[in-house]
Amino acid sequence: MRAIIAVLLAVSASPWQVAQVVRFPGDDVFADVAVTADGTVWTAGHRVVNGRRQGFVQSLKGKTRKTLPGRLPELSAVAAAGSRAWAFGPNRAYSWNGRAWTSWSLGTFRADDAETVSARDVWAVGGNTSRHWTGSSWRRHPVPGGAQAVDAGAGQVWAAGSGVFRWSGTSWRKVTLPKVPLPAQDATVTFIDVAVVGARNVWAVGGVSWEGADEEGDDVTFSRPLAMQWNGTRWRMTLGTTQGQPYTEAEPDGRGGVWIAQGGWNPLMWQVRGTSWESTPLPRPKGYDASLAAVARRPGTSQVWGAGFTAPEGDPDDPGANATLWRVS
Repeated sequence: MRAIIAVLLAVSASPWQVAQVVRFPGDDVFADVAVTADGTVWTAGHRVVNGRRQGFVQSLKGKTRKTLPGRLPELSAVAAAGSRAWAFGPNRAYSWNGRAWTSWSLGTFRADDAETVSARDVWAVGGNTSRHWTGSSWRRHPVPGGAQAVDAGAGQVWAAGSGVFRWSGTSWRKVTLPKVPLPAQDATVTFIDVAVVGARNVWAVGGVSWEGADEEGDDVTFSRPLAMQWNGTRWRMTLGTTQGQPYTEAEPDGRGGVWIAQGGWNPLMWQVRGTSWESTPLPRPKGYDASLAAVARRPGTSQVWGAGFTAPEGDPDDPGANATLWRVS
């Protein structure tokens, strides 16, 4: 295992485009996105109706957009396979079969992320536990650490959070990683997302953060972005510069590389191929800031979707959020 320091290349013109802006009255936010092989884009999140938050799920296929019926709580994750979609709210999972919702209790559990291997094989992770749909019931499996992201591919399931974890077929196992050089005793390493590009190509991304003082002596939180790539034999570490925003999302680009988002607000999108990193801004409507929550690729293609929201720049009297989709091919 070896470590390298990232060399960040020039910013290029963005191939990403704003694909959709939802303009419900009041705030509306996409928290997660999933894409099925037929090109249907599923999003879940929340909107504010009469001053109260409620969940909503949207499907988009071509130019046809549908907001699914039903009263749901605020939703934190979505997954989909075939014609079936799964949405996750506090302590419950909801399954849409094309006509109606069915729900299951998950115990005390909040899904931070979800992923489908198939319609009969679904994973959700949150905190130090996970839930696994086996086709007939939800089963609980502890995680040996905190998990906030999950991804599957090439017959493998991986999770990430306080560390990186791999499903053995019967339990989650913590993966040994290269030692990250820590700039302070209180520095912590957190992985925010994980992407399975192939059987011998897995990425985990996040950052290193620690408390300190700036030149004026004021308390500040320092950070450095961090990425780990596994080639089936060993891990390669890419550690960015101090005061760089963490990497927040990772997704295969469909061409053997990976898209990595850096930062939450107005993020940079890095396309990584081999050891080459090329950055491009995430576009946004004029006069608006953008917040990216999740990315997902259409299986078998290079089409990748991002979901989150856009909000007016500055501090306007009506800072309403608009759920937003982005797309790159």
